[in-house]
Amino acid sequence: MIYSNIAADRHANIAVHVGPSPLGAWLKSTLARIMSASAKAPPPRDRVREAAESRTWAACVQRTDPRFAADLFAAADRHETMGS
Repeated sequence: MIYSNIAADRHANIAVHVGPSPLGAWLKSTLARIMSASAKAPPPRDRVREAAESRTWAACVQRTDPRFAADLFAAADRHETMGS
């Protein structure tokens, strides 16, 4: 029996030739923007702001669902201290 090396074929580097056509230039610039955007690190989280938003939500529901509001307040406290 003859076996082909499928795993090697699947992971082979494929060179993409982009010619001088306008479509090729657009494709090349679009791929460059996508690759540079995906390489950037996500912005740091603002835990104080996120906790404040959770507390605002908790204050809104405190009258109708006090147990859920208490859970939100506790979660906001934990979330705020988690980053330090």
